[in-house]
Amino acid sequence: MRKPAIILLLAFLTTACATTPWAEWTEGETDPEGHALQTLVLHNMPRGGRVWFQELFDGKTILEGPAMNHYQGTSWYIDLPSSGTITIKYLGRPLPRQRWAPEAFILQQKGKPDKPLETTYHFRNLPAMETASKYFNSHYEVQPADILPQVKSIHYNIENEQDTLGDTKGKNFPMTETHPDGWYRITINANGAAHVEADEEDGAFYAQTTLEKLPKPLAPMTLEDWPDHDYRGFMLDVARDFRSVDEVLKIIDIMASWKLNTLHFHLADDESWCLEIKDLPDLTDYGAHHALPDWNLHETTALKPSANGRIGNTSYYTAEEYQRILRYAWERRIKVVPEFDTPGHSRASIKAMQVYEQRTGDASLRLQDPADTSHYWSAQDFTDNVLSVELPSVYKFYGIVFDEVIRLHREAEVPLPAIHIGGDEVPQGAWAGRDRHAQKERFMNGMLDLAEQRGIRLAGWEDIARGLEPATEARLKRSLYFINVWNTKGLEGFPVVLCPAAYTYLDLAYSPDPTEMGLHWAGYVDERKAFSLQPNAYIGDIIGVEAALWSSQLRSFDDVTYQMLPKGLGVAERAWNTHKEWASEKDFHEDFDRFYGILRNHEMPEWEKQGYAYRH
Repeated sequence: MRKPAIILLLAFLTTACATTPWAEWTEGETDPEGHALQTLVLHNMPRGGRVWFQELFDGKTILEGPAMNHYQGTSWYIDLPSSGTITIKYLGRPLPRQRWAPEAFILQQKGKPDKPLETTYHFRNLPAMETASKYFNSHYEVQPADILPQVKSIHYNIENEQDTLGDTKGKNFPMTETHPDGWYRITINANGAAHVEADEEDGAFYAQTTLEKLPKPLAPMTLEDWPDHDYRGFMLDVARDFRSVDEVLKIIDIMASWKLNTLHFHLADDESWCLEIKDLPDLTDYGAHHALPDWNLHETTALKPSANGRIGNTSYYTAEEYQRILRYAWERRIKVVPEFDTPGHSRASIKAMQVYEQRTGDASLRLQDPADTSHYWSAQDFTDNVLSVELPSVYKFYGIVFDEVIRLHREAEVPLPAIHIGGDEVPQGAWAGRDRHAQKERFMNGMLDLAEQRGIRLAGWEDIARGLEPATEARLKRSLYFINVWNTKGLEGFPVVLCPAAYTYLDLAYSPDPTEMGLHWAGYVDERKAFSLQPNAYIGDIIGVEAALWSSQLRSFDDVTYQMLPKGLGVAERAWNTHKEWASEKDFHEDFDRFYGILRNHEMPEWEKQGYAYRH
């Protein structure tokens, strides 16, 4: 009696699968002129619908099927001319890595909920590239005091003044007479009891971190250590791919284990505004949510999808959640520098304040002049992401933001070292009809007014310090905490935090292997490349080193830790221990061999225990 029911169920499932819309993308071969033939097949499509997707590439030549239309950023859409199966063949740039394939296909129909499409991918059958960076070997014999970042001074067997491990297997340096910030000394006797000396809280915390990392039982020795840089940072971008509070706390734990002391928190960009500002609720009510534009290409209820293509997601921290992050970080001797990228990279705030104006009729917080006729194309393919810096309302808006950030830090009883104002990648063509230099002067002096009135310091990308009038430059230097040098050799006379993309941008792919995630515009970064950074080769007052993790290619917390681990440790090593210069390739190889041996023996087992995704 059961067979008819089973047959009916199978028939139902077969019919459902035959009518369910889905997408199929096939990677094609590359022709001699460097164009790749790609194929997208949309199955079971309704006539008159629209399919959205996300893709990094522009410049498609359609050979068959309907057009692919660019909207903003990474967003594209296809208007469906018929029902059933629709095949689109197009010439585009070759796919460097599989993670760069178009993603997040969503079917949009009038009067119906937006429907994410299951997508099948067919990639070319290319062998994985066995690059050297994926198969480092170390011949170093790890010693009892070997941890990362490496300890500066190690003296074994202090009880009898004999180094039974031999001079070549342990570091033996004289103890310092002066104590730099963050200094500590640990003396361990023959019974494994440890005595800690430190001048202040940072040193005591780093000593405790070292004790937790040392293998047990503790060997008799004396360790003396201190950081070479006052600023040792990690920049986390949550605007493009949001991270939950608990995930941020785990990242802070990793930072603390590496003795980093600053979280550069990238909270606002084109794609999202990620911090609640209580007097500006539209910033998060609108600017932290994502949905497809309506049929007329208006973003009426939320911003368009970010690079990850998600819709219906909330991506911001409440004031209370932000304060929880602040306190958790400060307990681990980590300060938080919040960043709100301006005057470019400001689309989320611009659009949110347009919604505020439409809702209230109040134009006093307008961030972009409706009469602006500028035509530009930003680095991330936006055409509407630059502040109209001549408007007084821009500075009224950021005054409210600054005041709320100051309040949150004060109530959490944690330091606010600076507010980072970004300043990078203002596209050519912005501010049409106005002198570009004068606009930059107006903007910088407006932001400096806000900082000076509130007694706070500013930070920014190196772009903010270039091309200023002498009076503005002098004024900036008085209020400046640091500039991030990401694309040059630095600037004379400015406090510099080094984050050169070619060494410290963790979102860059480990290698050209097609199975790796990440970009490659500044090359490839693995732990060896990060370790090879030479801070003393840069210009300016070098106050620190920072690793940066942009999130346009990230889709999960596993992606975050994979890109951090292990190459982030190469940056952390250079932040704690500056190395002036290696005399030869052999010297560098020996130094890296030691570093990598410690990494494999001590760090990777701990990541495994924590359940973190990492690159073996």
